[in-house]
Amino acid sequence: MINFIYKSLGLYLNTLTRISPERGGKAGFNLFCTPQRTKIKRKQLDFLKTASQSDFDFNGRKIRTYQWGNGPVKVLFVHGWQSFTFRWKKYIEALLDKNFTLVGFDAPGHGLSEGKRFTVPQNAYLIQQLVNHYNGFDAVVTHSIGSFSFFYAMAKFQLPSIGKLIAMASPGSASEFISFYTKTLKLKPDTVWNIKNEFQQYVKEEIEKISLVHMVKNLSLPGLIIHDREDPRTNYTNALSLQEHWDNSQLLTTDGLGHNLRSPDVVNAVRDFILAKNI
Repeated sequence: MINFIYKSLGLYLNTLTRISPERGGKAGFNLFCTPQRTKIKRKQLDFLKTASQSDFDFNGRKIRTYQWGNGPVKVLFVHGWQSFTFRWKKYIEALLDKNFTLVGFDAPGHGLSEGKRFTVPQNAYLIQQLVNHYNGFDAVVTHSIGSFSFFYAMAKFQLPSIGKLIAMASPGSASEFISFYTKTLKLKPDTVWNIKNEFQQYVKEEIEKISLVHMVKNLSLPGLIIHDREDPRTNYTNALSLQEHWDNSQLLTTDGLGHNLRSPDVVNAVRDFILAKNI
C-alpha cells in the first residue's frame, strides 16, 4: 500500500512538472515540507501533562512548549521529523531533579503545535527564538532533522549561551533530503531540478552549501555525536564527517539501534555527557 502511494505521488509530480514546471516544483516542495502529524496516544498525553505547558507565539502560530523543573541547569530537547516531545520521555525522566529545567517543544506541524508546513530554516528560526526566550541553555539534545535544524540555527544566528550539544542521527545535507525523495518517489531529473529550484528560492542559498561540513566549521562548543552504524535513514558517514569537522566533539557509535536509537545505554550516555563537569 505504501509503495503504491509513493508510486502515485511520484507519477503525479512527474506529470505535473511536464505540464507546468513551476507548479510541479511548488507541489514537490510543499509535499516535502508537509509532515503527517503523529496521533498522540493517551499514555503519551499523560506524560506530557506532567510538564508545565504553554503556547509560544511564533509569527502568529502557537507552538506548544513543555517545561519540567525550575533548576539552574537548563536543557533543551529538539525532536525530528514526524515526531514530538514525547520521544524524549526516557531522557527527561533520567534528568528529573531539582537541579534541572528541562524544556521541549513540538515543531510546527507536529504534536500539539499549530501549522501544516515544516522546513529546516523555519525550525531553526524558532529554535533561535526559544534560545533567546530562555536566555540560553546549558545543554541541547537533538535528533535527526532536529539536529540538522539546530546546526543550521547555530550557523545562521550564532546562538549565544549554549553549553553543550548532543546530536543524534543527523542528516548530512539538504541534498540528502532531495535524494531520499528522488529515490523513494522515482522522480525524473526535470522534476527534481524544479523542486530543487523552488527550495533554493525559499532559502536563498545553494542547496549544496546547506551541509554539516559548512555549518560546523566554526563550531567550538563541546559535542557528543551519536549514530548507528546501520541507520537506514541517515547514513553513518554523516557522523564520521561531522566528527572530522567539529573539533570539540566525540562520537558514540551504536550497532543495531537503527535511526531512533532507543536504548537505555544511549539515554545514560546523554545524561552522563550533560552531567560531566569537564569535557
